[in-house]
Amino acid sequence: MTAMALQMEPGPTLVDDRVIQALAAPPMYHQSAEFAQLMDETCELLKQSYGTGGEVVVLPASGRGAVESALASADPVDRPLVVPANGTFGRMMAAIGGSLGMRVVELKHDSGQPLAVRDIEAELDRHDRPVLGVVHNETSTGMVNDLAEYADLVHRRNGLLLVDAVSSLGGTAIDFDDLGIDLCASAAQKSVGAPPGLAFVAVSERARGEIEGRRRPLGYYLDLLRWWDQWVPGEQGGRLKSGYRRLPWTMPTNLVVALRRALELTAEEGIEERWERHRRTGAGLRAAMAALGMHPVAPPGAESSTVGAFRLPGSIDARTLRRRLAQRHRVHIAGGMDGDAATVIRIAHMAESARPGPQLHTIAAIAYELNALGVRAATDPTRDFLAAWCAE
Repeated sequence: MTAMALQMEPGPTLVDDRVIQALAAPPMYHQSAEFAQLMDETCELLKQSYGTGGEVVVLPASGRGAVESALASADPVDRPLVVPANGTFGRMMAAIGGSLGMRVVELKHDSGQPLAVRDIEAELDRHDRPVLGVVHNETSTGMVNDLAEYADLVHRRNGLLLVDAVSSLGGTAIDFDDLGIDLCASAAQKSVGAPPGLAFVAVSERARGEIEGRRRPLGYYLDLLRWWDQWVPGEQGGRLKSGYRRLPWTMPTNLVVALRRALELTAEEGIEERWERHRRTGAGLRAAMAALGMHPVAPPGAESSTVGAFRLPGSIDARTLRRRLAQRHRVHIAGGMDGDAATVIRIAHMAESARPGPQLHTIAAIAYELNALGVRAATDPTRDFLAAWCAE
């Protein structure tokens, strides 16, 4: 029997066996009362991860679909989109806005460079009713962007704050309500710890009002307003144009069952305890990589709690290292994105990969292959991981 590979790329990530078992249930009718109850329970659990008492829309899509849905629903023809981009997924958000016909201003930063708040504020001053799009956790560089100042900046200009939290939700605090975020896109297959195929958008009352008051939607399938038109009960602010609750999309019901199980496990662990586990795992991985001569792409203090991106020492080629890890150890990690494919490796510490077992396995395999390629560890990287994990 072939040994199972260890998937340590930043999504789809390792999934708890109990979540996989939940997939084995027979498919449910997506408009049944039983499934409606399951959807309601799932959405309530999602609100806990987001830190919101408002509405969370579930979409049969990927995280990118959630970002596009948020932009397409928010009057994209009449609004400028300002995106401070310091990585691949910031640039991707700008590209999505451009494809929708939005007037896009991309504030370009080097990958891994902190966002320049003053430049963002100066750009917002040039626009009325802008959408400010920020990637919370830039998966391409293993860097987290602080969200604290942005809501006030954009709200003073009658705008909306859109956050891409695709790789942070479930592994890092989002604080949707407290920070004044308006639209926040995420997905199931990363720190939430569920299989791929579902995405979510949390929507503030401010954003919902803007969506309802727009001139016209751009598209039909991803229009968020249909959630209120067809699904949200009247006593909760829904419109139910057909007179009864009816999901706007044919949901992949088995994936929703698995998602609910993943969220139940999060609730059992405790959301703050889960965030702390992710943070400690990230600290341990950085300590181990430092022993191997690698340092994060992200600047100190801005390292992600869910994915590590590291520059390789010397002339080691990331593609060679990744190939050796896959072929000899069945350990799969990701390479750098854009121009960093040969010089950067990326390792997930999200959901079930944010535990000592898979991390120590991965670290030992990397140390073995680097040693074979002539790179000696300064200290025992597995010991350094455990020391950092326990110290935290």
